[in-house]
Amino acid sequence: MTPQTFSDAHPLVAAARPAGHGRTSIALALHLALLGCVLAPAVGYADVGTQASATQTTARAYDIAPGPLDAVLARFSAQNGILFAGDASLAQGKSSPGLRGTHSVPAGFAALLEGTGLDAQRQEDGSYRLMPRAAGAGSGDAAELPTMTVTAQPQQETATSRVQGYAARRSATATRSDIALRDTPASVTVITQDAIRDIAPRALDEMSDYIAGVNREAVQGNPYSLSFYLRGFNTAGGASSYNGFRESGFETPQSAVNIERIEFLKGPASVLYGGAGSLSGLVNIVTKRPEAERSGRVEITGGSFDRLAGSLDSTGPLDEEGKLRYRLTAAIDKDGNFLPDARQQSTFISPVLSWELAPGTELEIELLAQDIDRPGREAYFLRHPDFFSIPVDTQLGDPDHPLGSGGKIERRLARIDFTHVLDNGWKFRQGLYANNVHSDDSTIQGTAYNPATQELSRRVRQVESYDRSRFSQTELSGLSSLAGLTHNWLVGVEFGRITTGYGFMVAPYTPLNIFNPTYPGSVQGPLVEPFPGDDSGSDTRALYAQDLIDFDNGFKVLLGGRFDDLESYAQSRDPSQPRTQQSDRAFSPRVGLIWQPREELSFYGSWSKSFQPNSGRDRNGGTFDPQEGEQLEVGVKVDPNERLAVTAALFHYTRQNVLTTDPSDINFRIAVGEQRTRGLELEALGEVLPGWEVIASYSYLDAEVTQDNRLPVGDQLVGVPTHSAGLFSKLSLDRVGLPRWSFTSGISYAGERESGLPNDPPGALTAGDVRLPAYTKIDAGLIYDNDQWRVQFSGSNLTDEKIYDGYISTFAPRAGRAYTMTYSVDF
Repeated sequence: MTPQTFSDAHPLVAAARPAGHGRTSIALALHLALLGCVLAPAVGYADVGTQASATQTTARAYDIAPGPLDAVLARFSAQNGILFAGDASLAQGKSSPGLRGTHSVPAGFAALLEGTGLDAQRQEDGSYRLMPRAAGAGSGDAAELPTMTVTAQPQQETATSRVQGYAARRSATATRSDIALRDTPASVTVITQDAIRDIAPRALDEMSDYIAGVNREAVQGNPYSLSFYLRGFNTAGGASSYNGFRESGFETPQSAVNIERIEFLKGPASVLYGGAGSLSGLVNIVTKRPEAERSGRVEITGGSFDRLAGSLDSTGPLDEEGKLRYRLTAAIDKDGNFLPDARQQSTFISPVLSWELAPGTELEIELLAQDIDRPGREAYFLRHPDFFSIPVDTQLGDPDHPLGSGGKIERRLARIDFTHVLDNGWKFRQGLYANNVHSDDSTIQGTAYNPATQELSRRVRQVESYDRSRFSQTELSGLSSLAGLTHNWLVGVEFGRITTGYGFMVAPYTPLNIFNPTYPGSVQGPLVEPFPGDDSGSDTRALYAQDLIDFDNGFKVLLGGRFDDLESYAQSRDPSQPRTQQSDRAFSPRVGLIWQPREELSFYGSWSKSFQPNSGRDRNGGTFDPQEGEQLEVGVKVDPNERLAVTAALFHYTRQNVLTTDPSDINFRIAVGEQRTRGLELEALGEVLPGWEVIASYSYLDAEVTQDNRLPVGDQLVGVPTHSAGLFSKLSLDRVGLPRWSFTSGISYAGERESGLPNDPPGALTAGDVRLPAYTKIDAGLIYDNDQWRVQFSGSNLTDEKIYDGYISTFAPRAGRAYTMTYSVDF
């Protein structure tokens, strides 16, 4: 049988072969169904003969991710518009480290084929042919190879791989493509697994102390949930995603054991993620993937407030060929809540399987189960200055009472990702995602405060809720050439359904003197339903496209857009109430310009828009237009060395169609409000000097109401300071005679923040009375690591500072001084 040639397997010269030749039916169907209009630029390869001769000796910059050898070679050939042929069996089972830096074509082939035993030999017509390397010969024609400016890296980073240290170079959160951060005209902060481990935060959301433009939001969910203010706007947990699939962080718990990185996209995210909670940014959890080499880690933690935790992380191949790989993460985390008698526990397990079905074809399956026993919705302080005078660990609930003992959260998740590299180097991806969260909770909750008696009125609040997400993402991405320019395309369609529901009962409960609390209390009446529960949902149908154009002269342009068609509904559990429905259609564009005068330096500017549906009806029974966000941003990104990344960004963001009181009828609302944020963000992540790694940030933020029928114009938005800064440092002590020891330190500052809108509450209180105070938080720790086992001692809030985080018109205290000790063993 005649062996298949590389040119048959990789039709890089689309115009030069008969239609359908060498393509599988699925590839053809996908080309026709998804990218017919986008692939038109590929005809630029028809003039490959003239292009090839002009590019043989010209050096240019490349940023090609590692992968199967055949796919990587196809991408390299596509970028240069050259024909590459050979026996396809030569590349089977082989991988390439990818290519970064400036290379000529011969030098690029040499780097891509390093260690494979293969050569790319140039033919008389300017094409290249894949051949076995002759014994004793170097890669390619050594006499003709010019010096490389940057060499290929054997362990090259990808958008989902582990990062050694704190400075990530690649991310897919802002673009849904594996693209270098310096090629991304947006502000993205990547907190790596190493950084999370070294900081050892009491709660994952306290990572925001070191991130510019991000502040912790004390959302009334659970102690294991994530919610943030992003560039001045609250998200109520709705700006979360899991490996690129949207979810709600309000009730959704998250464990640290399976996290590879947490990525913060600051600014509009609707261009790729739609309108659900992504108006001012996105927080994407990137989880650990199976690896080819067998490894594992067991970790045990003990600390303040009776905390005890253990975790397991294990990965490796399941067959001799390494085509079937696994990752198993599991954890149990018990107690650690600083409130008296507030017991909590999280149990977590997540297996992941990765199966290489064929070269360039992979199936990944991820499952997750997490069960939470929580102490009820955390006790929130009401908006009065007296609450600043009581200890932060004052128990305002009554956890020893059966109706105040908390409840459970159950999370079940399944994710399937199928990827296939097509013959021409393009990649097809099909992703499926399902996430179920069920919660029940019974707690004693404050409702009103009487300063004359210093008593907090309370009630029993029993809540049962659910949150279900289902998403399908179909994407095709790859490179093409048009008029001598390289285009990095992404086109996708997304179908999704989110359903939520809740119902609750309340009963009066004995009041509590906040300065002299006594327990237990008692129920003062029957449980009643204050109003019927509600079930709601939305169906999403969306089409998105993106093109990163490389002008090959230091300039790049990113163009993108997404069209969303949403159908939403709400159904009261009162059968006499009608079901309400509304439709929203929106287009979310993004335009970005990048200038890279040098490889390590990028200047960028971008304009983008986002949207979020407004629920409810106006006084005429009509639906509201969606909220709209518009942002202008300019910035600079510089990599002073290979392990350090520095960024600066200036932005101006406006949110319109905010719901506000209808002046014609105060019982209804209209969508005419406007809010604006603008600011400066500075960040540095990575190794400043050998053995000294840092995460440093500074933010200036001006966030205010600019138009409203109820709120005073000029009022500052809730929960965010004008000035904030953070510095976390890990310093190796080798140079002072303590090898394998490291000292960690952290200091974070946030200025005063508003506790509610309007800033000046009705009555005798002033805005200054209820403003959340500024704070400076100091952390420190010691680490001993001999590469086989590690001991870490960490202290947080060492000065026992009173720290409060806002949420709407309430606020919650953080823990005082606390310590943890962690012992881990690698195997």
